[in-house]
Amino acid sequence: MRGAARGPRLFLIVMLLLALGIGMSTALFSVMDSVLLRPLPVERQDRLVVVWKGGGKDAAHVGELSYPEFEDWRRQSRAFAAMAALPTTVYGYELTFSGYGAPIELVRTPVTAAFFSVLGMRPVLGRGFEESDNHPGAEPTVVLAYSVWKNLLHGDRSAIGRVVSLGGRGYTVIGVMPPDFDFPAGAQIWTPLGEEARWLRRKASFLEVVGRLEPGVTVQQAKSDVAGAIAQVARRYPQYSEPGEFPVLTPLADYVFGAGKPAIVLLWAASLLLLAIACINVTAVLVARAVRKEREVAIRLALGATRAILFRQFVAEGLVLSLAGAAAGCVTARMLIALMIALAPPGLPAVAGIPRLASVHLSVLSLAFACLLGVAAALVFGFTPTLATLRRDVRDSLDEGGARTAGSRHGGLLRRSLLVAEATVTTLLLIAAGTVVHNFHNLRQVRLGFVPGNVLTAQIRLPGADAARRDAFFAQLLDRLQSHPQVSAAGAVLLRPFEGTVGWDAPYRIRGQDVDQARRNPVANLEVVTPGYFQAVGTPLVTGRSFTAGDNSANRRVVIVSESLARRAFGDARRAVGSELALGPADAPDRASDWLSIAGVVADAQYRSFGVTQGDLFLPYLQTNIPIRYLAVRTRIDPASFAPVLSADVAALDPALAVSKVRTLDDLVAGAGVGPRFVMLLFALFAAFAGVLAAVGVYGMVADSVAERRREIGIRIALGAVRGNVMLLLTRDELRSVLLGECLGAALSIGLARGYAHWLYGLRGTDVPSMAAAVAVLASVSLAAGVLPALRTTRAAVTHLLVE
Repeated sequence: MRGAARGPRLFLIVMLLLALGIGMSTALFSVMDSVLLRPLPVERQDRLVVVWKGGGKDAAHVGELSYPEFEDWRRQSRAFAAMAALPTTVYGYELTFSGYGAPIELVRTPVTAAFFSVLGMRPVLGRGFEESDNHPGAEPTVVLAYSVWKNLLHGDRSAIGRVVSLGGRGYTVIGVMPPDFDFPAGAQIWTPLGEEARWLRRKASFLEVVGRLEPGVTVQQAKSDVAGAIAQVARRYPQYSEPGEFPVLTPLADYVFGAGKPAIVLLWAASLLLLAIACINVTAVLVARAVRKEREVAIRLALGATRAILFRQFVAEGLVLSLAGAAAGCVTARMLIALMIALAPPGLPAVAGIPRLASVHLSVLSLAFACLLGVAAALVFGFTPTLATLRRDVRDSLDEGGARTAGSRHGGLLRRSLLVAEATVTTLLLIAAGTVVHNFHNLRQVRLGFVPGNVLTAQIRLPGADAARRDAFFAQLLDRLQSHPQVSAAGAVLLRPFEGTVGWDAPYRIRGQDVDQARRNPVANLEVVTPGYFQAVGTPLVTGRSFTAGDNSANRRVVIVSESLARRAFGDARRAVGSELALGPADAPDRASDWLSIAGVVADAQYRSFGVTQGDLFLPYLQTNIPIRYLAVRTRIDPASFAPVLSADVAALDPALAVSKVRTLDDLVAGAGVGPRFVMLLFALFAAFAGVLAAVGVYGMVADSVAERRREIGIRIALGAVRGNVMLLLTRDELRSVLLGECLGAALSIGLARGYAHWLYGLRGTDVPSMAAAVAVLASVSLAAGVLPALRTTRAAVTHLLVE
């Protein structure tokens, strides 16, 4: 510590480098600890799995169950101690909470009676559901999320047993869940699934299963058990089954964290690479210091000091430096965590695509991780200078340490080895960051299929309304909206863009296809729209016509398809207009009333996932009983400022209705891309720091090298050597080391890319442009960082020689 006080410049440089490296790693470890390592608020999460069906045409497709099929599974299964069912989405089941001020739309999840017991969760107040709650005709009951109880019922403990109005119907509050319970993510209330008879039909497929495995049963055994149940149900009810269905079992933790898990792991790996670069730079600084002290060390050894004593001294120096860096790194980590949470957009169940990010903090485990990094760094910092000095013969050191003309041969070899290592690690990080940034740029270039600017969207649900009342309400509301001078177009849709990754899947067959051909048709995304919807969101019409008010139940049934579906089915969009298709399974009975005439073709649009387009089918809302839910209003003013006018128009038609989920289409697009954008920004930040650290490392190592050879340089220039040749001589070995490291890093990145290519937003295995850019950037930075100290030293070398 006294040595650090005598040389504060070295101490501060090392501490800053370690603060950055350890701080980044600890911050990302804290995210991983809070998000991935901390158990979910359920009992024995390792025994819980989420189950659905995969399809033969698309393994990633979520095959939903009906309630009777779930009951078949539950009766036949022997691998599960208990099973519960819930919808695959949290949207589409909302209820309007009224009687406590303005109506508020609450996100509801209908669940079977065993839902809370399967998860091992107990309410903090009241009780969960029982079988007596889960059948038609039962008294309506509801379990509240803690935030709903706290904010809407003011935390009143006497709320248990109270009847509240939800969707115009009285529900008895029977329980309040703990504050940390959030499954499925975003749910605010839970109701018994079996109380509504319309959800109990075998053709109503909208469920997934959460199950608790029996003790000793593996996931593979459970999968075989469910496969048997699927096969048995398919034999008994072939009309409700698709060929090639298979079970998909996902551990609950993987289901909850989804795509956020690989993103966090990759970011943490990137932070460790950044820490490695910082440690290499610190090691280079300490090696240069050890080389300069080589003669002193040799004298001490000659006077009787043991190598063990000197090794302990090096380790002690490294320990002081690394622990100081670890302390500074913890402070840096805390600031970085606060910065990440502040930069992440608020209001999402999974902030920036990473669940539980808002709850990340610097835990005891994170502090222990930082200390572990500090101790590991101390050993590296103590061992590496030992290689540079203590392994050499004392006489060689004394001979070389005299009037040294060229630098230490041993120190130069170790320095170049460190340069190779630093260039390798930096190249790996730059290529990974470049690939992520390049991929995000490609995602941004994918056509959305609509023009998001100046579009306001909102959800309006009419609980209990029949099709005639619902159609009349939306017709009146759209007429009122279009009468405003601020509105250029208005329409409504079943599910607005980016509402969720699960929507209405529609198998279809083209007129003239046989059963085998129809089974090869990919499942399409089904939407129900009003006339004016495409104009409101800006989806261009490719050919044919849009829907009109004449597309009603009295006229021939029509459909509009997306461009990719038309080309896949008919080879050309223009040939699709006037052709016919039918919705439903490939082997469904051929009835004349099922065939729909294709009225038009619109551009492909992204509805479910950012950067992904899927074949779409659009039905006119007057020719189907499927309810529309979302408004889309294109305004001539700031769309957010039109929200009060929209609410007033809805209240004028029905004051009991709630206008919920009011978002501009720009916000929906930004929210859909927030996960990729957040990861891209963090990788770009890592790349920037890596570039700076690499420049500092190359500059420092070249500066140390030329400083050792300053006498040699002065002699060469005094004897007539050209300065350019001398500079080339000084930087040649270091730049060769950088190029060698770049080659090693590029080769390693090709192998590593195969491991992460399928994780993040469709990354490709080998991104040649990113690889070339990384190599070029590092080479340029290294060249500049190497030339500067060489130029400065060649100018001062002769003067220094004359002074000597």
